[in-house]
Amino acid sequence: MPTCVVSAATRTPKVFRRWVSGNSTLVPLALLDGQILFSGDLTLGRIDPAKATPVWNVPHQLSSEAVYRPRAAGQSVIAGGQRELGAWQFKDGQRRWLHQANIQVGTPFVTPERTYVGDGHELLALDNRTGAIDWRFAGTPDTLASYAPTVAGDTVFFGPGNGLLYALNKADGALKWQLDDSKEWQYIRQMYVSGNVLVAGTYTELLYGIAVDSGKILWKFKAGNFINSHHVAGDAAYLWSPTGWIYAIEVASGKVRWRHQTTRYGNHAANWGHMMAELVTFEGKLYCLDMNQVLHVLALDDGRELLRIPFAHDLRPTVNPLKGSRAVMASESGEVQLVQW
Repeated sequence: MPTCVVSAATRTPKVFRRWVSGNSTLVPLALLDGQILFSGDLTLGRIDPAKATPVWNVPHQLSSEAVYRPRAAGQSVIAGGQRELGAWQFKDGQRRWLHQANIQVGTPFVTPERTYVGDGHELLALDNRTGAIDWRFAGTPDTLASYAPTVAGDTVFFGPGNGLLYALNKADGALKWQLDDSKEWQYIRQMYVSGNVLVAGTYTELLYGIAVDSGKILWKFKAGNFINSHHVAGDAAYLWSPTGWIYAIEVASGKVRWRHQTTRYGNHAANWGHMMAELVTFEGKLYCLDMNQVLHVLALDDGRELLRIPFAHDLRPTVNPLKGSRAVMASESGEVQLVQW
């Protein structure tokens, strides 16, 4: 398979604009239609990168700090922590509703009409306008539903942590099919749909390709170590393995398209830092922010490293690329920054 290990040119980033968020800790940022959404221990806000001050920045008034990346769809921004989940108007930040956890709120998945989220042992479908519960799926009495479902077409896919994957009817939550591969996984941490394939990362070292209509396992890819996160764009899935590789995997077949070596154990000079930030694709490039505060930019077609961008200050594990060799980052001090290189 194509393997890349060549070091790239290095560019020094410059902070072009700074926004004070009012938070001491920020969760990962979100990007929608060129707008940046941020949240943290105290506030929730929206930033237009072309403006010097946030469009709005409001106290979220949650009883604990926000822990989930804000998500926007339609006219709502959905954000929250493990005790509450709320909706705010995208336009001005006015709060629409707040859902109090029955037990514990999980990671949400947001569509323009609904938010799908685990609460304790149930999956809830919440109306984005009112916060009303349209339906609930209570098939996990012994498991806290902590990880995000995903939606494709008329189906909600849900892997709560009991070794099962559920396919539910989006309209009413009725069960379509379920897949039991509990011998191989405990829970599914991330799911994306590309074409007719559900790409699922599990709490093991396996990445799955699953047929969305039947639940048939099409392929499994063994990463060699725990998969922290993966990213799907177009017909490929991208992941970093702590064994020291970034992989590009074909969604249809599970075959490795290319791999890029990030770590040569025993040769510290050549090593990247570990990665907590999710991989991001933008305009034919893959952006990888490591814990040494270096942003690595790879070519999507073959995995060549095009650029290395080292930062001189500590960053939160989040990156949102923009046009013109720019990106929006978050500092450990709670500042949102527009950088350029």
